[in-house]
Amino acid sequence: MAHPHGMRLGCPRMTGPGCSLLFRRAGSAAMHYLATILFASDSEPGREMTAANRLRHGHFFGDRARTRRIGGLTLAEMRPTVPEHEVESHTHDDAHFLLLLEGRYLSSAQGMPAVCAEPALLLNPPGTTHRDCFRGVNGRFFTLSVPDAVWRRAMAERRLPQHALRMSGFGLTHAMRLCRELRHWDSASPLVIETGLERLFDDAAAERARDTGDGPAWLDRARERLREDCLHTPRLAELAREAGVHPVHFARTFRRRYHCSPGDYLRRCRLERSLDLLRMRERSLADIAASCGFSDQAHFSHAFRRAFGCSPGQYRIDA
Repeated sequence: MAHPHGMRLGCPRMTGPGCSLLFRRAGSAAMHYLATILFASDSEPGREMTAANRLRHGHFFGDRARTRRIGGLTLAEMRPTVPEHEVESHTHDDAHFLLLLEGRYLSSAQGMPAVCAEPALLLNPPGTTHRDCFRGVNGRFFTLSVPDAVWRRAMAERRLPQHALRMSGFGLTHAMRLCRELRHWDSASPLVIETGLERLFDDAAAERARDTGDGPAWLDRARERLREDCLHTPRLAELAREAGVHPVHFARTFRRRYHCSPGDYLRRCRLERSLDLLRMRERSLADIAASCGFSDQAHFSHAFRRAFGCSPGQYRIDA
């Protein structure tokens, strides 16, 4: 972690910018003692870290490239510092959103593959215990840590997930915008972040509704079809016929459940597909546009900018 008094500490059981070789080779008792002292010095009252496998607000196994705190929220863009075999099971005191930007990530969250190597957004509610980690130390991730009071207020206003899960749909897009806001901070950024967090809460509530099976089964099947075959553009009548409902009913039910039209959802799936391709420097933007089902590069660039707040070229530079 980056300590306010200039000390730096990181170890397999706690967060922060990488530890020195001396600290890494220290005995477990010494490490626990150092963790207690150093974490207590910048803790809130009653929030000291007294167990080496418990991570308090805003702390992760990584080096912070940039960070901001506003109204109790903590945003950070980080790089992992602890290899997979050194990460033990640990508990996060507070809720956080984690946006995987680069690298191979192992997670037990619902909806995650065994190894995730594409942009993904995870929500870990308060008290999440897991052994999530990067394979190796080559990667980047963005985190938005939510204090307990903010989480409880959000829970009182909407039904949020009670377990770790991968968020799909618009959540990834909204998180990418917040990550970009952190990189290009200005005087309006605090309001952008607070507004963006509310949108993430709404996205998370929608995830819970889908997870608990609210709504007809045909709707989930239709959504999965659009995601898995996003390069094909079905007609509304085709989707409704497969679902066994009237096209008007299909469109209204889809929008009510997913807060967008089937066409908007299909375009969002194509844009998510493009994020991975943009990391391949040898691929031209025109080639990526065609590979993701856009009519031309201009159409792709316009849709990308509307969704993520920057051009595909700028995203490629940042990535």
